[in-house]
Amino acid sequence: MPQAESEPPAFQTVAIIGVGLIGGSLGLALKQRRLAKRVIGVTRRAETLQAALSCGAIDQGSHDPAEAVSEAALVFLCAPVKTIIEQLEAIKSSLPAGCLVTDVGSTKLEICSAASELLPTSVTFIGGHPMAGSEASGVAAARADLFEQATWLLTPTGGTPGASLDRLSSLISALGAKPLVMTPEEHDELTAAVSHIPHLLAAALVNLTTKVSEEHPEALEIAAGGFRDMTRIALGEPGIWRDVFLSNREAVLSQLVELKEEIERLADRMRDGDAEGLQQLLAEAAQARAKLNNRQ
Repeated sequence: MPQAESEPPAFQTVAIIGVGLIGGSLGLALKQRRLAKRVIGVTRRAETLQAALSCGAIDQGSHDPAEAVSEAALVFLCAPVKTIIEQLEAIKSSLPAGCLVTDVGSTKLEICSAASELLPTSVTFIGGHPMAGSEASGVAAARADLFEQATWLLTPTGGTPGASLDRLSSLISALGAKPLVMTPEEHDELTAAVSHIPHLLAAALVNLTTKVSEEHPEALEIAAGGFRDMTRIALGEPGIWRDVFLSNREAVLSQLVELKEEIERLADRMRDGDAEGLQQLLAEAAQARAKLNNRQ
């Protein structure tokens, strides 16, 4: 729900470093809901800045992160995991006292640790991760409603001021999302299971089917809705996902061990010809998935 005309913006100046799908959608939502008086966007490419200005995602553009944050009350770092850490290094000396810094990275422990080491104590960093997106990319795909009803994970640390967390949570709610607070460690463990492992599985399934199609070209022709639904996320940019997996390596490897055990349980029932046992495992999965539908 946009703020009323008489209400002041939540933040006077917001800097968004990285104006792609997420950063552009943030800018559009902040401006349409009157949550920021001025939105400054930072990109490396002049064409991207022009596109962001043209679609109304930002009010002002810059190629210099340090310059862009110098007057910001809130900074969003919207980039792949490794790049976010580079951005922290680039802006650390230019952040005004009292500034609130957050990010949208897919892993949190590495980023939060880097922020703790790099940023001055006069600013507050709170890790963030909106569980929203699209296989499309770039500011041309940005939408002001991208975060509607999406869960937005926040990962404060022990030293995070409660007032700063409340202020950021309120902004996220005003964007239409649902803030959920947890530790960086909890975030990385949970997203390994519900986000990172599914992407690995999608990639593995596509690669497996591609190998089968080398001998049987018709395999890809008969791939129907189930295959396409399961493998859509394999379209994600490989370099970005490489860094996600490496940044969250321990949690992903741990979850892969658990997944292997689940696959072995199914394989054991099939080897034994245990129809009842196989059906029971499939029924458990169907029931759990049905509960997820009811929660959405």
